[in-house]
Amino acid sequence: MDKFCYSCGAPLDMPDFKGISEDYCKFCIDEQGSIKPRDEIQAVVAEWLKTWQPNLNDKTALERAASYMKAMPAWAD
Repeated sequence: MDKFCYSCGAPLDMPDFKGISEDYCKFCIDEQGSIKPRDEIQAVVAEWLKTWQPNLNDKTALERAASYMKAMPAWAD
């Protein structure tokens, strides 16, 4: 079964994303294995969105990242 990061949705079965945690990718946790702050991860997700939607401005990218993150288990309301 495929496993995805609870914070950003990155595929954990890919070596580029796998870290020390079973539930989070190496980009969403710090050296101790704790999840990074929401705003840090939101900024990274926003930049990722802009890589495949280059016309997005920063404000819209951050808003879309916030919306996307609400679907992730770590950030669900």
